Amino acid sequence: MGLRNRFLYNHHACFFVTTTCINYAPFIAMSNQFQLLLDSLAFLSNKYETALLGYVIMPNHIHLILYFKKENYLSAFMRDFKKYTSVKIRQKLEQDGCDLNKLRSESGGFKIWQDRFDELYIRDRKHLEEKLDYIHTNPLQGHWCLAKRPEEYGYSSASYYLNNTTYDAVISHYLEFC
Repeated sequence: MGLRNRFLYNHHACFFVTTTCINYAPFIAMSNQFQLLLDSLAFLSNKYETALLGYVIMPNHIHLILYFKKENYLSAFMRDFKKYTSVKIRQKLEQDGCDLNKLRSESGGFKIWQDRFDELYIRDRKHLEEKLDYIHTNPLQGHWCLAKRPEEYGYSSASYYLNNTTYDAVISHYLEFC
């Protein structure tokens, strides 16, 4: 996988990241592996000394706001995340008897995630707050209709920020870093 000039961002610490399932298929929802993704994010945040400042896990994609505390390991973080979760999601789909032919890539292997991920450098607090708002309202969009209010969607950092809940051990408050 090419890095698409990611070396230009090596000195930056905070990113808005999106990764999507192959062919926009709802593999996350089909496999019901939302908690697996949260657990993987927690593990990798610890491994790479990263603060997860915001997230939403949708049926076929995820949005994250990641802050690298010491060194930018964005590519390694996403590589490890996608590698581990793709195996677990595929295994769960197989266990559930799903037809995996739509997961088969041109090379004959199975794919869950698109090869690349998108990242956007977060330049300041206002920009971060705009991206948090986008993340938190994503489940409310008309084509999803997953919740009526952001804090009602269970696979998002919205309730942490909007209800001041403390049960989400994965998330770090962005004000600690901005």
